[in-house]
Amino acid sequence: MADVTVIGPGTRIRGRVTGAVDLEVQGHIEGEVNIDGELTVAPSGLLAANLSARRVVVRGAIKGDVTGEESVALEE
Repeated sequence: MADVTVIGPGTRIRGRVTGAVDLEVQGHIEGEVNIDGELTVAPSGLLAANLSARRVVVRGAIKGDVTGEESVALEE
């Protein structure tokens, strides 16, 4: 996907995040994330949410279910 949306490190979201973009989470999300593209959780990212995306790359912390249609990568 060409569009990348970044949720910055000082941002906190409570609710449902959806979109047809790639998403990088550097901040905090509590709720649900459903993305059509690639979801990247940066080292500073903290998600208390169920995640669903085409591809998921986790470098931060997640508490919830993770679903990747193509792949899920857990990194340092």
